[in-house]
Amino acid sequence: MIRRVLPYAAAATALAVLASPILRAQTPSAGGADLGILAGRPTVRPTRIERPPDIDGGLDDDVWNTAAVITDFVQQAPLDGPAATEATEVYLAYDSQNLYLGFRLHYSNPGLIRANRVDRDQADQDDLISVYIDPFLDQQRAYVFDVNGYGVQGDGIIVTNTSGGTRGRGRTRGGGGQSQTGIPGPDRSWDALFQTAARVVEDGYTAEMAIPFKSLRYPQLGSGESHRWGFQIVRAIQGKDDERDVWAPMSRDIDGFMTQMGVMEGMTGFSASRNLELLPTLTAIRFESRDETTGALADTFSPEGGLNVKYGISSNLTADFTFNPDFSQIESDVAQVEVNQRFPLFFPELRPFFLEGQEIFNVFSPLNWLNTRTIVDPRFGGKLTGKVGRTAVALLVANDEAPGRVTDATDAATDAAVGETAQVFVGRARYDLYAESYVGGLVTDRQFLDGYSRAAGADGQFRLGQTGQLNFIAFQTLNRDQAGDETTGPAWGVFLQQNGRNLRFSTFNGSTHPDLRTDLGFIRRVDTHTHRDTVAYRWWPESWLINWGPRFTYERIWDFDGVLQDQRFDTGLNFAFARNLTAGLVAERALERFAELDFWKWNYGATLGVNASRLVGVTGRLDWGDQIFFGDSPFLGRGARVGLSVTLRPMARLQSDINLDTSRLLDTRDGDLEVFNVKLVRALTTYQLTERLLFRNITEYNTFAKTLGVNLLATYRLNAGTAVFLGYDDHYRQRDQFDQTSDEFVLATDLLRTNRAVFTKIQYLFRY
Repeated sequence: MIRRVLPYAAAATALAVLASPILRAQTPSAGGADLGILAGRPTVRPTRIERPPDIDGGLDDDVWNTAAVITDFVQQAPLDGPAATEATEVYLAYDSQNLYLGFRLHYSNPGLIRANRVDRDQADQDDLISVYIDPFLDQQRAYVFDVNGYGVQGDGIIVTNTSGGTRGRGRTRGGGGQSQTGIPGPDRSWDALFQTAARVVEDGYTAEMAIPFKSLRYPQLGSGESHRWGFQIVRAIQGKDDERDVWAPMSRDIDGFMTQMGVMEGMTGFSASRNLELLPTLTAIRFESRDETTGALADTFSPEGGLNVKYGISSNLTADFTFNPDFSQIESDVAQVEVNQRFPLFFPELRPFFLEGQEIFNVFSPLNWLNTRTIVDPRFGGKLTGKVGRTAVALLVANDEAPGRVTDATDAATDAAVGETAQVFVGRARYDLYAESYVGGLVTDRQFLDGYSRAAGADGQFRLGQTGQLNFIAFQTLNRDQAGDETTGPAWGVFLQQNGRNLRFSTFNGSTHPDLRTDLGFIRRVDTHTHRDTVAYRWWPESWLINWGPRFTYERIWDFDGVLQDQRFDTGLNFAFARNLTAGLVAERALERFAELDFWKWNYGATLGVNASRLVGVTGRLDWGDQIFFGDSPFLGRGARVGLSVTLRPMARLQSDINLDTSRLLDTRDGDLEVFNVKLVRALTTYQLTERLLFRNITEYNTFAKTLGVNLLATYRLNAGTAVFLGYDDHYRQRDQFDQTSDEFVLATDLLRTNRAVFTKIQYLFRY
């Protein structure tokens, strides 16, 4: 056991050494702190109430007659600063347990309302009213809560070291034009318990929301001291050129969302009770798989139980524990074209235990230093996340049973790995300097038997004026294999960017050593020195053409022997039109060195995005030009790739997302011989029968592998933590074999079942 404890102790000691001078320099945060960069911004003081409202969406409780009211909203997009085109009223109140918000959203033409009856976190393309809360007033991290016209709720997290986009279960909106909105998309993987309800009325809709303070992390203050939180309200009106109206005015002359929030102040007397959540789960799977040798179907049944515990040590520190966690993936990975790929593909994390709080572990870097999918099958896990003064801290420990599984019975008796587990430790500390600026450190350690893989490094972000930002990383890895051979390798990078209203530019310099390796991260490529510059300019006519402009990128990559491996120059032109239309064009001239050969390539691309109707949305991309065949005898051929996504919403309860990805390569050395032609089709259809009952189907077909997969799922959800899932999964492969009929052979191409499963999952959240 001593051997297994040592890497934890060493990693924890290293993190403590890094964090100790930071912790000694703590100063009080938020609460009674100065407003800093938010000084002079709009403020609101919610009214304290004794009797809570009924959250039914009606706004007919007496509470709203005395609540604080916000009515002044201005546009953030498509125009910069004019008054909102539609009236909005927001009411705020609180008691010791919850923050209450009421909304009245007017429409001069109610036919413009976009609202669908979907599962939680899936209403991103609807008209939403969203609340952003930064309890620590540090411009580093904010909670997001939103609701649509049917009361469908969504929640998430935004952090300062990401550029927006959606992770987790939320959908990502595409298109070729540069975004005309500076509202970042949240990470939808974070789930909170809160209440929402809405009603469609004659001139729009009304909604109510109750956010328990137990669902948030916030500073611990002295008795009677009032809280000051960063606060913003955003209203989306999709049918009016994707209009975004905000309470605290924003300007395109300033880069940053949280630095342009308003302030919510004056709240006192929160309940001192600690948050305790128990989430028991029961999963049962009946699985059939076909033996490739005999053709027989083997049947197995696997029932399992698990328990997740969350405890609020204080209002700003939370501990999570999981025993025998259920890591069944309710939604499968989105298929990617895997044919003729030079570097490995990345698949995002989908498991709830690792998703929650993952933003604290993030390092702003082109390298992924923590890829939790490398922890395949943990028996237990634990996390500590939160903030002490100015320092955000996060710890993760887990063991992984997967490395100790030996399927070859011949080796099982002699292999020392049988039944052993890998031990995992991750530690993160980040000290906030000023708005959207910090320095931090990350330590990762994985030990299995006598081998280990460790990484440690520092990172930082510095806001420069109103539009500039500087980031750096410096990491070192240390690895030892089971034979005792050790390797070590450094990586570093510096990134500078300037994002103004019109001019945007960035430059990056970085290096990855040939011996760089981490078993807990995802490093696509090593042995590189990289320099990259990007310049873009954007004009804002703000008429039928919202914005447009060119972009230029130049990149060079050398290896550690000084040999040029890649050189790329590309230029693009992007457009964003009224009616939610986007388009883009790109041309690229590039050198790519592979197998000691230099290949010069011309490539071209075009993108299109259309979201002008509630009924249908389309995004597409076409790339064509020269393409390398990455085989034993590489050559330069002609390729084409297509990505098409269509969202159909024929009725409020029914939605279907259809995706087509293709990749084709022709050998042009002697005619146009087709090397491969891959088509991946994926259709995800959901039907929301009631507010709580959802049916979903995922159908996938791969023309290259000749496989078909069908996944059916019924979900009954009471809240973010309590749900029942019942599913059926079926997979087939085309046979392509000759069968003899009388005196001749006939090619049989029928589908043969390879595996199928019936599964159920029950989870119930207890909160105390």
